[in-house]
Amino acid sequence: MEIQLKDYQENAVVDLKRTVNDLLEFTEDKVCIFKAPTGSGKTLMMAEFLKRLIDSRIDGKRFSFVWIAVNKLHDQSRNNLKKYYDRYSVGIKCSYFEDLDDRRIGENEILFLNWASINKKGNVYVRENERDNNLSSVIARTKDEGRMIILIIDESHHTAGSEKAKELIQDIGPKVTLEVSATPQLNNANRIVEVDLDAVKSEGMIKR
Repeated sequence: MEIQLKDYQENAVVDLKRTVNDLLEFTEDKVCIFKAPTGSGKTLMMAEFLKRLIDSRIDGKRFSFVWIAVNKLHDQSRNNLKKYYDRYSVGIKCSYFEDLDDRRIGENEILFLNWASINKKGNVYVRENERDNNLSSVIARTKDEGRMIILIIDESHHTAGSEKAKELIQDIGPKVTLEVSATPQLNNANRIVEVDLDAVKSEGMIKR
C-alpha cells in the first residue's frame, strides 16, 4: 500500500526541494532550517524530500549525504528511511560508517552518524589512523569524486549551535546544511521551511 502524504507534508516536501535547489546555486555553503512540530512526520517528509531531490536531475549535480542525530535517533532514522526506500525501490543507500565501500560515501548514499561518536577529537570516526579511514578523509574522498555533500542535523536544537558542531560542520564543508527540529535556533539560517502547527492539527496528526 502506498503511503499517502498529508497535504501539509506534500507542501513541505515541495517547499524543501525548491529551497534546497535554490541554495545549491550559491557559491558559498548555506544553511536551511526545517521547522516541523513533533508528531508531524519529520522523518517521512525528509525521506520523501531526499528521494525527490535526486530524482531525474538534468543539471548533473550529484550528492552524498551525512545524517547526524543524538542518542540512538540515528538508528531509528536509518531504519525508517531504509524501510521506506526498500518499499519503493529507491536507489538511496542507508549506511553506517562500517558499511562504506572504498572509504567514501557513494552517490545517493546516506551516512548515519551518532553525535556522541564524532563530537570529541579522540573519538573513533574522528581520530587519525593508519588506514586513513576517519570522517575527514572519507569526506575528502567523497568530494574528490565530484559529489556535493548535504548534511542533515536531526533534532538540531540539541547540538547545532555548539562550538563543536560549528567546527564539525566546517570540517565536513557541506554544500547545504539542513537543520531539522521542532524548536530550532534560528540565528544562522539562510532559509527556513516551516510546517504550521495548525495544519498538522487540522489533519488529525496531533490532538488539539
